Amino acid sequence: MKLFSHLFYCIHNRIKKTLNLQIVYYRLLKTIFIVSGEKGSGKTKFLLDILALLEMRGFDIAGFVALHELQSDSYQIKDIKTNEESLLMQRIASFEQRTNHFKFFPEGVDMGKNRIKELLINPPDIAIIDEIGGYELRGELWSSSFTHLVKSSVPLIFTVKESLLGKVIENWRIEPTLIFHSGDFTNPNEAFERMKKFL
Repeated sequence: MKLFSHLFYCIHNRIKKTLNLQIVYYRLLKTIFIVSGEKGSGKTKFLLDILALLEMRGFDIAGFVALHELQSDSYQIKDIKTNEESLLMQRIASFEQRTNHFKFFPEGVDMGKNRIKELLINPPDIAIIDEIGGYELRGELWSSSFTHLVKSSVPLIFTVKESLLGKVIENWRIEPTLIFHSGDFTNPNEAFERMKKFL
């Protein structure tokens, strides 16, 4: 009986070590580009420039970007493939009243979740998510869907505020391929040349 228990223990440990090595190997292989900058730094504009360069080179890209409307201080979520837009959220209170300073609209939230599901069912060459931040870190909005996407083999580009970059990397245990900061935003062509080596 002791011999059987010892044998089972050894086999269990060997399997566990093998699985852990596979997870580490997978994380090193997965391509993840991060665009990081504070609000108003030009993250989405830079991302759109990169997407245009990817499309010109024939890459199949899918996902969504969030477009900021200054006058109403609202965000539209826009599907990259279909150009369909839906209102995601709108400011209803001052920043000091966070986390309840934005009102979310179910149509926009559902659209984002559905787009991420589609990325997993029909993987493109590169998936695009704009953006991941405080809501996801609290387990809200795209949190669960983004977790599945990070664990998948689909190459990924996502945006995040500079102040939350470290927390997002730690929370999802991400090994970034490249991180682009606000200093890179003025030269998307150079950034794209760096990205091409990993695509």
